[in-house]
Amino acid sequence: MSAPDITEFAPAKVNLTLRVGKPRSDGYHPLDSLVVFADWGDEITVRESDAIILSMSGEASRELAVDGDNLVSRAACALREAAGVDAGAMINLHKEIPVAAGLGGGSADAAATLRALNRFWNLGWSLDRLAQLAITLGADVPACIYSRPLRMRSKGEWVEVLDDFPSFRAVIINPGVPVSTAQIFRKFDANQPAALVEAPPIGKDVLAWLTREPNDLEAPAKRTQPEIGVALDWLSQQDCVKLARMSGSGASCFALFEDSGNSRQVAEDYPHFAVEVGLAGVRGGSLIW
Repeated sequence: MSAPDITEFAPAKVNLTLRVGKPRSDGYHPLDSLVVFADWGDEITVRESDAIILSMSGEASRELAVDGDNLVSRAACALREAAGVDAGAMINLHKEIPVAAGLGGGSADAAATLRALNRFWNLGWSLDRLAQLAITLGADVPACIYSRPLRMRSKGEWVEVLDDFPSFRAVIINPGVPVSTAQIFRKFDANQPAALVEAPPIGKDVLAWLTREPNDLEAPAKRTQPEIGVALDWLSQQDCVKLARMSGSGASCFALFEDSGNSRQVAEDYPHFAVEVGLAGVRGGSLIW
């Protein structure tokens, strides 16, 4: 009897805040970021195969290569080697998250692949163990393993899952301009940044705390691609916006709302890519929307 197919959701990652320090001796930038995950994203489905084979679907997948350098393929091979198993899987990636958009799409896909194959191959690994392997694939992958509100620090491997955090309605927009993360960091480094100062405790008024916090990559990203600044200005001018900011290294931006009616209308009005989403919160250890 063949094993049943297994599907894992790969939610888009949104950096609500992002502090970045000057690069360390190993070249990595230390960071402190408040990260949440949307109810919208990609999907990984695995089914039986003698080898690891990747297929892709969805409009956003057209910009990706189906080869051994794809992060999904790398994640599957890394888990197989680390677990010491001789197993295969047919992996389909259905992609909705735009490529290189500052929404952690590739990292989310890799993390969902690790979770799916952990179940498919009956490995029984904990999320913490998967996260330890995930850091070898990329700085954002450990956070995406948990896919819940968290603080990520150092280069991304120090993850603090939050026990209490509110949910938000949001609009994610993308002005459709390419952004190179490496280029944004070079622009950031050109201003000779100081050592990282971590954010203070969140406190009870989460929205006020978020408003005081920065995305340190927003300014260099806007200098690199002025369309990002245009998109942020447009978001900030919409009704009932509580906070508008760029996510990660861009180019995607988001706005937080308290009312889903306003967020849906804003998503409909934006002339380029836009999606209205729920950003998960957590209460009593359980996700809330």
